[in-house]
Amino acid sequence: MVIEFTEATVSYFGDDETLLPAALSGIDLVIPAGQSVLVTGDSGCGKTTLLRCLNGLVPHFFDAHVTGSIILDGVPVAQLPSRDLASRVGTVFQDPRSEFFTFDVASELAFCCENFAMPSEEIVRRVGEIASEVGITDLLGRRIAGLSGGEKQKLAIGSAMALNPRVLLFDEPSANLDLDGLDMLRGVILDLKGRGVTTVIADHRLSYLDGVIDRCIVLETGRVTADITSDRLGQLPDAWFADHGLRRLHRTEFRSAPPDPFDQAGPRIRDIQFAHPRCAPLWRIDELTLPASGVIGITGANGVGKTTLMKVLLGLLKSRGRIGWGERTWTRRQRIRDCALVMQDVEYQLVGESVWDEMLIGSPPGPATEARAVELLARTGLEELRERHPLTLSGGQKQRLGIALACMKQARVICLDEPTSGLDAGNMQRISGLLRDVAGDGTLVLVITHDAEFIESTFDHTVHIDDHQVVLEKLARKEE
Repeated sequence: MVIEFTEATVSYFGDDETLLPAALSGIDLVIPAGQSVLVTGDSGCGKTTLLRCLNGLVPHFFDAHVTGSIILDGVPVAQLPSRDLASRVGTVFQDPRSEFFTFDVASELAFCCENFAMPSEEIVRRVGEIASEVGITDLLGRRIAGLSGGEKQKLAIGSAMALNPRVLLFDEPSANLDLDGLDMLRGVILDLKGRGVTTVIADHRLSYLDGVIDRCIVLETGRVTADITSDRLGQLPDAWFADHGLRRLHRTEFRSAPPDPFDQAGPRIRDIQFAHPRCAPLWRIDELTLPASGVIGITGANGVGKTTLMKVLLGLLKSRGRIGWGERTWTRRQRIRDCALVMQDVEYQLVGESVWDEMLIGSPPGPATEARAVELLARTGLEELRERHPLTLSGGQKQRLGIALACMKQARVICLDEPTSGLDAGNMQRISGLLRDVAGDGTLVLVITHDAEFIESTFDHTVHIDDHQVVLEKLARKEE
């Protein structure tokens, strides 16, 4: 199924019906049937808009002015009925929650098939095939609300494959996936490619796509600035990737080592285990002491309980056992007061009418607060977006705003859940530097992440969860 963009320009309408600056500008692009294409570039460069043009969300759902032409298999996308688009084009969205329609995993995988009136025996067979392909067979009886971020991502990928579309679009599909999940995703894309399915992947993380994609398209402020074959991409120096704000093409590996001693003890966790109702314990901690300041990663496979551990430490979940600060008692109420959280779904925390209003909420009014807000917006690259409504920002921009808000609180502990999803290389390094500076001022920063590049540039130690055990480790880095 051939995809053709000819002088395509897309501009969204603002609240007052005026046109915003073009999200895509003068796009000329042909993607042959069966090709696998990576679309990458800075946060907010137009990657998601390009995918919306292919699945019909622009202009059928999002109010936008479109000029030029966008053709799918010889037919303008704007002229294709929604039913035809749904059967031809599958989409894995940036936020998996936005595409779930049911309450449990099996029903979600069956949903599209049911809407196309497939025979029940065919639906059962198809659900089993997809679940096996994306590695969620053991989750078929689970409720979606109880899944981890990575498990939801796998379900979203499976749901998009349900109707065997001839074009499959992926918007930041590697977000929230551990290494096994990335290997699964790589295998899925290779299998689709082998079956002649056209795949278009918008992502910042490149390493899992090495040897998978046929070409790489780089966007900058809505324009195509580079269109490179995979062979040529593999020959480019690291400086080229850095200049274009792109992640590395090759994966970074880590080995563990005993932790370094630290001068001052912070959170001390003793005799704690956590289990969901009627489930076996996720993990157990006999004793774990963290430093009073620094940047520490919380790592482990999808579904092992990383977010749960963070919520227990924050006081958002009750658990048996003892949590103190050094040798002192640190009550649940004190933990809630002393800690700031940036959630995995950060938009749940955004309530202001503008980015600037958001920065000032909950802080005492005055010049010092405003100066701090100005500094943090500059540090996170959001100073030019201060008048924008937070929910109109791109995924990466929302992540940076959430981090800036956490730093505004000047808490004893800042906790971040997958903060680099949606971040390009430049903004990842920007956030890495900010977190290390905050830690240098005496704050403990705890970060849940699978992002190997972020781990390498930011952390000295990790709290690793594996086989129900929680262990503090030092990172020993080795790049392949």
